[in-house]
Amino acid sequence: MATSVHVGSLHITENLTANSMSVASNSVTDTSVIAGANIAASKLEHQLHLTYNQTGTAASATIPIHCGYGDGEVISIKAYSVVAALTTATVTVDLKKNGTTVLTGVITLDNGNTAYIPEAGSLGTATYGNDDVLTLVIVAAASGGTLPTGLGVTVILREDAAP
Repeated sequence: MATSVHVGSLHITENLTANSMSVASNSVTDTSVIAGANIAASKLEHQLHLTYNQTGTAASATIPIHCGYGDGEVISIKAYSVVAALTTATVTVDLKKNGTTVLTGVITLDNGNTAYIPEAGSLGTATYGNDDVLTLVIVAAASGGTLPTGLGVTVILREDAAP
């Protein structure tokens, strides 16, 4: 079937119906969707903010923090403490998918860090899928120093709503 081309503005006062339609990538933007559009959650990508905190002195722990429902991506991970480590004490934070790290190296909190200033992790393989389990692995080693207190970890994910 031949393609018809219309040059110039076109206004349709009723409905436009098509069996299929190709929309230019720059023609539908965020402002094109009205606030009350009621788009089903199953058609959206969701951003999740996961937070893990320890009160008191930092301690070693392995914590499952998320089981994927749809395909997703780790956007960022940050670790921080309320009181920094002293002398030789360190805390490392790793994020693993099904037991394998997704970081290029663990996040280390030691006496070179400042309280309340997050340290960002460097992501390697950041994607995950339905039923993949993300786990935080925290290793606290006093090694003759004083461990930090008030450990916090924040992980940001973007995940499809359906598997």
